[in-house]
Amino acid sequence: MYERDQSTSPTAALATFLEEATTSPLRAAVIEKTKHHIVDTFAAMISGARLNVGVSALRATDALAGAPDATTIGAQRRLPAYAAGMINAMLAHADETDDSHEMSKFHPGCAIVPAAMAICQRDRRSGAEMLRAVACGYDTGARILEALGPLGIHQRGHSTHACGSLFGAGAAASTLYRFDASSATRLISYLTHEASGLSSWLRDRDHIQKAYVFGAMSVKNALIAAAITHSGWTGVEYSLEGESGLFSVFGQSGAGRGLTEPFSLGDEILRSNIKKWCVGSPIQAALDSLDALGESLPSADTVSKVLIQLPTFEATIVNNRDMASISLQHLVALFLVDGGLTFDSVHDVARLTDPVVVALRDKISLSGSEALQNEGGRQAIVTVIDIAGRQVEHRTRHVRGTWGNPMPRGEVDDKARELMEPMLGRDRTGQLLERLWNLEDLSAAQLDQAIALAT
Repeated sequence: MYERDQSTSPTAALATFLEEATTSPLRAAVIEKTKHHIVDTFAAMISGARLNVGVSALRATDALAGAPDATTIGAQRRLPAYAAGMINAMLAHADETDDSHEMSKFHPGCAIVPAAMAICQRDRRSGAEMLRAVACGYDTGARILEALGPLGIHQRGHSTHACGSLFGAGAAASTLYRFDASSATRLISYLTHEASGLSSWLRDRDHIQKAYVFGAMSVKNALIAAAITHSGWTGVEYSLEGESGLFSVFGQSGAGRGLTEPFSLGDEILRSNIKKWCVGSPIQAALDSLDALGESLPSADTVSKVLIQLPTFEATIVNNRDMASISLQHLVALFLVDGGLTFDSVHDVARLTDPVVVALRDKISLSGSEALQNEGGRQAIVTVIDIAGRQVEHRTRHVRGTWGNPMPRGEVDDKARELMEPMLGRDRTGQLLERLWNLEDLSAAQLDQAIALAT
């Protein structure tokens, strides 16, 4: 049996945080930022319902039919909480619209928000409780990965995205079930056994299994783990540490904070990023640089070459990928040809074979920079050279929407409206956003009605 000192036990520290999160007040800045991420995730779910991943996900609703616990966005039906949460998570990561946590390398919103929505609807929780649960989920997912060391576990073949979203969704569920530290300890034990997902998601060409790994699998597993914990199932105590614990099996290679260092509810949502561009996170900085160069850019037909530097780890993720929304070369070429990007152009698969775009794509060179990697942050250096040898260059140090250069409420709202209105219409979109921006004031019944507006 594993002997532990509670004062130095990561499991005990996390369980205590989860108990305290059920009643801890949220700072005003955390309430505002949490609403930004909830609005952004709703926009990702609603727009995702019309993409190939969303259509595929919604085909599974018949097989998952059961108790009408929670809204399934894009379908005129409610499903059991775990199933609605899983489908909504698929929609939230149907493309690259959703948010990210840069330092811990996962997408929190696509799992944590759908998990919280489903339980709030089933168990009649208020908007204020949803805000607290979402903030707690972001803290937990990010801190688990920081304790493990995200680059290390990725290099060993584990998916940081699956791990962070699992513990984040589980923490949100724990908060809404109002688990005490004893129940939270048992939940953590089940979550450690559910920890799965491989970095082979990088080989997915259709984004379907990627969406499952990043969000849907975690929601399903977390909500089932929370339900059986609530039912009284017992488990191994202190499952994060010790021989055969999560930290031992996954390995710890990070120099970041361990779980025994203090938590402050909402810190990690303040450090999370919302995307200006509906494309893969590592591409954001390059597009910001092109946008900043503006009229100084040469016309697409006079471009001789484009040189782009990204942090080494990020460059490997987006280098000439088959999926349009995570291929840096394709998206940069598309930007130069069209003079910008839209949601529709990013998702137009036919543009992958557009001869004008393909010809320009071949002139774009991406290299990984250890200097940018070591400096940290989401950065890019973009150099564009025309056929006359004229050169323009821009370095983005803080991407728009990241914690170093955050988008204000107005920009988040504008992005959400652009993504929601094609599915919901202008009036329904306005009604939904008005409620989400006032989430802390919604009763359980009002929150249920607000979520129902999203479909």
